[in-house]
Amino acid sequence: MKQVVKKTELKNGITILTDYMPHAYSVAVGVWIPRGSRHETKDEYGLSHFYEHLVFKGTKKRSALEIARAIEDHGGNLEAYTTRQETGFYAQIERSQLPLAVDVIADMLMHPRMEKSEMEKERRVIIEEIHSYDDIPEEIVGDIFNAIHFKGSGIAHSITGNIRQVKALTHRQMLKYREQVINEIPLLVCASGKVDHEELVKLCAEKFSQKKMRGNLPTDTYKAHNSVKVVQKQDIAQSNLFWGLSFDRGLMDERGRCALSLFNVAMGAGMASRLFQKIREDKGLAYSVYSTADIYRDCTDWGVSLATEPQQLRTAMDLSLSETHDFLKHGFRKGEFERTKANILGGMYLGADSPEKRVVRMAEQVLHLGEFRTMEQSEKTIQSMTEGEVVETVNKLFSAAKFSAAVIEPAGRKKTELNVDFF
Repeated sequence: MKQVVKKTELKNGITILTDYMPHAYSVAVGVWIPRGSRHETKDEYGLSHFYEHLVFKGTKKRSALEIARAIEDHGGNLEAYTTRQETGFYAQIERSQLPLAVDVIADMLMHPRMEKSEMEKERRVIIEEIHSYDDIPEEIVGDIFNAIHFKGSGIAHSITGNIRQVKALTHRQMLKYREQVINEIPLLVCASGKVDHEELVKLCAEKFSQKKMRGNLPTDTYKAHNSVKVVQKQDIAQSNLFWGLSFDRGLMDERGRCALSLFNVAMGAGMASRLFQKIREDKGLAYSVYSTADIYRDCTDWGVSLATEPQQLRTAMDLSLSETHDFLKHGFRKGEFERTKANILGGMYLGADSPEKRVVRMAEQVLHLGEFRTMEQSEKTIQSMTEGEVVETVNKLFSAAKFSAAVIEPAGRKKTELNVDFF
């Protein structure tokens, strides 16, 4: 799976990467700001996410409707998202419209109006978005886990901020952040599809000419704790659990990352995984059960999420722990290692047909890993892994990790008691 990837760094802090797909009819192109919710100070919680919304509300030369129409009238789509690590804006469009897509995204980031009246309207929209999350226990329990486990670091607070925090954000703060994006924060431009690298470099030099400085990446500070929290809530029927762990990224090189990925897929990344088969299929205890891994620049976390009847919570949790213990002690079962490799590589092959998936993969690798690894490089590493190496690596990571557990359960019953003496 040969990728033709090129990279150029402009003097003003714009880094440009292209992933050429000769048979594609479209191109996916985007700009990523290497700042997310974890980089906000206490009085800024929710600012990055609010900024993501507000740049869609109009620029010096386009209204909000004109921004939407510019891409959609050509059959394309314009997307944006905020994570704890970054904020991204990208479009997928027919190849000949690459200059238009770059112009629209650059216009949004370099020339947003940020009108006070629009900020007040969008504040109401974001508050409604937060209310929608409050109706999803799975979302709440994940935020509770992050709050207790990463207390003292930026990962602890939610991406959107809470309603009180969003209400407290000021227009002056938003204007200050706009200036930081324009003048200070280094930006990452990535494109996949039928894209000419030199053409994109010229477009970026022109469209981002307002940006004069090369700033520094925001500082990441990793802190983690062994902790437990159980919260009771009205109007929910199930108990939702998230238990997990984290460790310093310095403990994990590229082979370690692949080992964790193989472990995660085997444990809970699909219907054939151990957790799904044991807890849902064999025992019928949960509709939703899975494991997940997040890689940040300075740390990595892994955890298990499930929802079940309150009286079955302890049983379901014990089963998830038992399955994890079994892997750490005995490793992969017969045929499981090769099936897991095939799962990961197959997913990578399927994603290789999509410029959108490739461009997001490229951007997030650079932002989270500090480098881009081609699919060919990743394939070689995965193919070279051995069962013993994966099991040894995962055991080493678990032995150095901090563990936490969070539960949100129906109110009006005796509160569940948990501990984190997992391993």
